[in-house]
Amino acid sequence: MNTLARLLSATFAMFAIAVLSGCASHPELRPYSAQETRQLQLEALQRRGLSLDDYEQQRRVIQRAGNLPVVTEVADADRSSKG
Repeated sequence: MNTLARLLSATFAMFAIAVLSGCASHPELRPYSAQETRQLQLEALQRRGLSLDDYEQQRRVIQRAGNLPVVTEVADADRSSKG
């Protein structure tokens, strides 16, 4: 086997390994749950550097929003088809 063929084979093998390892390293994307979304909002709020009164007020808003019932697309579709 000549040098050029070896070089091309090695290049192709390294490229194939890089592509395959890149595909395997990406996690499957999924939507955040309501609890995860609320936690992210609270963490972002902590980083904003607000005064204590403003922080507490906005934290209460986030906490209250977390206590609301979650409406899904399936529930919306059922409601619209019934009447």
